[in-house]
Amino acid sequence: MAAAYQQSVVPDDRCPLQKNTTPDWEGHEPDTSARLLDVLITATTGSAKVSQADRVLFVACEFWAAARNRSLAQQLRDPAIPQLREAEEAFTVIGLPTTAGYLRLGRLSLTEFNPPTAIKDVAENIETWLADVDEPVDLKIAEFAKKQASVRKSD
Repeated sequence: MAAAYQQSVVPDDRCPLQKNTTPDWEGHEPDTSARLLDVLITATTGSAKVSQADRVLFVACEFWAAARNRSLAQQLRDPAIPQLREAEEAFTVIGLPTTAGYLRLGRLSLTEFNPPTAIKDVAENIETWLADVDEPVDLKIAEFAKKQASVRKSD
């Protein structure tokens, strides 16, 4: 399966979370990137409190980019189980139940099997599942980001 994915060139003006090692993923949508930048600035400057919705967006973006860039094994170094749970919850909040379900399957393979599945295998499985997921993940994340941006402006 890995042979099906080729390394692609990233334009210099792209966010590092948009490494794009899968040929069919163009990186986060513009609305997502803009809102994510606002969240990161808020978090690093302390100019305002990072909301739960901001955290959901950040976790979803970070996890989705890692999965699509085939770097999830690195992302899930210790502790993998809480990261999978948090990402599962984030995708559920955004309205992506199948995506969240795949993360749940990965998490359960680490906690319910004896012996547990190796994290490398879990990461590869999740990456493969998410590459083929029948949900508009980028679109739903962008809609969530846009909604959060409008909520933030009205506050």
